[in-house]
Amino acid sequence: MLAALILVTVVLIALAYRFYGAFLARRCGLDDARPTPAHTLKDGVDYVPSRASVVFGHHFSSIAGTGPIVGPIFAAMYFGWGPAWLWILVGSIFIGGVHDFGSMLMSIRNRGRSIAQTSRELVGHRTGQLFILFVLVALVYVIVVFADLTATTFVQSPVVATASGWFVFMALAFGLLVARTRVSFRGAVWVFVPLTIAGLLIGEYLPAPTLGKNAWLTVVLLYSAAAAIMPVQYLLQPRDFLSSFFLYAVLIAGVVGILFSGQPIEGEFFTGLTNPAASPVYIVPALFITIACGACSGFHSIVASGTTAKQLAVESDVRRIGYGGMLVEGILATLSLATIIVLTRGDIAAVGGSPVAIFATGLGKILAPLGVPAQFATDFALLAVNTFLLTTLDTCTRLCRFLLEELLDWRSELSRYLGTLLVLLVPAALVYQTFDGQPAWKVVWPLFGSTNQLLAALALMTFAVYLRVHRIRAGFVVFPAVVMLAMPLAALAMMVAQYSLFSLLGGSSAAMFALGVYVGWRSLTVVFKGPDDGQAQAASAPAKA
Repeated sequence: MLAALILVTVVLIALAYRFYGAFLARRCGLDDARPTPAHTLKDGVDYVPSRASVVFGHHFSSIAGTGPIVGPIFAAMYFGWGPAWLWILVGSIFIGGVHDFGSMLMSIRNRGRSIAQTSRELVGHRTGQLFILFVLVALVYVIVVFADLTATTFVQSPVVATASGWFVFMALAFGLLVARTRVSFRGAVWVFVPLTIAGLLIGEYLPAPTLGKNAWLTVVLLYSAAAAIMPVQYLLQPRDFLSSFFLYAVLIAGVVGILFSGQPIEGEFFTGLTNPAASPVYIVPALFITIACGACSGFHSIVASGTTAKQLAVESDVRRIGYGGMLVEGILATLSLATIIVLTRGDIAAVGGSPVAIFATGLGKILAPLGVPAQFATDFALLAVNTFLLTTLDTCTRLCRFLLEELLDWRSELSRYLGTLLVLLVPAALVYQTFDGQPAWKVVWPLFGSTNQLLAALALMTFAVYLRVHRIRAGFVVFPAVVMLAMPLAALAMMVAQYSLFSLLGGSSAAMFALGVYVGWRSLTVVFKGPDDGQAQAASAPAKA
């Protein structure tokens, strides 16, 4: 049964890329003869035309993080693996894939600018300014969360800390060697991929020194600042390209293990329409909020229209990287689902119910019949997760700088350095704080899922407006946009009813609800009534850029 589950997933994902991906490319007129911003605005720092395999590695490593691992595992615990699997398939193919494709497409036709800036030009200046501020707040939150999770992992596992440091060093050496010498890219790959994976063995023999969490937080923030300032070809691209091999190893090993180990399914297909542990407690909208990155995530629109769009060499890479990247994440989310449903309730209780620990333990159980030592499989899975955390961290820092530059219309050599430092001030102030013994990010965690999915809805709305302005039929976008708008608005409304308007959660939920209603109404008005002359004229220039 488990083997059939993974086989069906892979086959459907492959068919979706072949047929629905081709439909998206035709409908939106992808044309490799049209120059991308990576060529027209090439600066050797952020705008750098790059091969698709390298950009795919960067894009996937940045959008994945722990999202496709944590979300499916929590959803299976709350409502059973059946609803989770169905949402992963439908969401990644028809909603999340369209969301990522559209966000990337609009950006490369608008000078590599963010989805928020595109919204400002298409829907209205005031709406766009609110959108940019909203995204900045969301990204600062992501930086705080991922910095905390990374530091916590380093405290708990010095082996992973050493391996992560070795990984960054190898990526930097790889990038500098290819950029500054005549060594071929292919030749360097054969050397640095094995050296990078060897970092796990080095960590086993030379674990990092014991440091407190605050010390590791400082190291992580300093790394984020340095990595976000460096030219992309020196660290961001090679690091994400190398980290993608951890993804491929985990995916291939997991799929092979499932197909040949004969592990039975221990988890329940469906546990009910409600669960008190979920937030909200009802399967609709909780399922669609809990599983984000594995099906549809607003954070993807910021990466797609931020760092990734500035590196695409040709327009057809939008299908390969935007749509294809989301589909691969759907497979990873299904693999994450498999790692919990092969465990018994006793196994889950033994690791404390932690999603990352469940993923690592479940992967070890899947690979055990193939002769892979359980501890090695667990450490490798933890290292793979942690590499995604690091890549998301410094990508978020760079994205925050881009948004600050757009908001202030400020792009120069000074903004590259000072802007990076400015966007890290708030995370640095928050990440060391605790409230009632909990990290600051956990206090507002119930709000994050809804905020992220609201961002996805706004990005889809912007894509629908873009298509309408350019006289392209947008029905395939409007339905996903309405679905994604309804789910977070319902969740936010429930939180407003649950918490006082004068509390942090209640007030923030009400503000996000009002923003979603306002931007959704403005966007739908353009979609169904058509753009006015000013909007059409404003959109025509970016489309040709």
